[in-house]
Amino acid sequence: MKPFELWKTSFRSLIAQKRFGLWILVYILAAEWFLITLARQGSWSDRGLFDLIADPLGWGGGTNHHMFILVAIPTLVLVLGRMVDFNQTAGLVLKFGSRFKTWHANVLSAIFLSALLACLILGVSLLVAGLMVGWENTWLKPSGTIGDVLADEGKLNAILPNLAGHRLILVILATKFLGFVMISSYILFLKNFIKNDGFILIILIAMAGLDYTGVLRFPVFAMSAVLTFRDWLEPATTVYHSLYLFIVSLVLYSVSGWLYERKDFLS
Repeated sequence: MKPFELWKTSFRSLIAQKRFGLWILVYILAAEWFLITLARQGSWSDRGLFDLIADPLGWGGGTNHHMFILVAIPTLVLVLGRMVDFNQTAGLVLKFGSRFKTWHANVLSAIFLSALLACLILGVSLLVAGLMVGWENTWLKPSGTIGDVLADEGKLNAILPNLAGHRLILVILATKFLGFVMISSYILFLKNFIKNDGFILIILIAMAGLDYTGVLRFPVFAMSAVLTFRDWLEPATTVYHSLYLFIVSLVLYSVSGWLYERKDFLS
């Protein structure tokens, strides 16, 4: 199978989930509406568009830590699990012709799904938050959340380029995509040992919960893809976390591929 056909087949595995995907879409819409409505109840000086999308504390909003627990992890486990099963049907395994290509069909499916989910969650968050509070980027104003915390207009002016609307959207999209790729990599790794997607879901939720408690001195899972005040004040923090997400995904990809080549995946 040629590389282009591998991409095409991986995309088809995503399309094949259309009926199941419809229910997932309804769930995402409902969950995002709930998360953004909850974020609107916060006590910041000016609850604007990006306060509801990426709460600077890192917990709430449509794209931060609660989203990973409530939306991203369950969606990725359920949908990617079905995509992997689709790629490993007898007809496709024969078409792929090797374990190497079957494995990479799973990897490409994970990338497709991560990109789609990142765009979907950000798009829904922007739409719902915009309908609730308007489309103005209040973080650029001294009365906005960032300005209120800094309490220094000079410091706010110094970081205004970091708070431009297009930059905020790109950073949110990139970090969510990398976070979803890392979670997907964990799913593919665990699929080598655990067939039941429910058990995988429990394990990943527990890992996200460990991050949430702050027991460890640094984030090791979903919190690495969460954006807080520090990311907007010090963009190098975002770069560091993004590199961490990429490296973890790369390591899991390598280890999982090695394991996949040596297991009887048809048993």
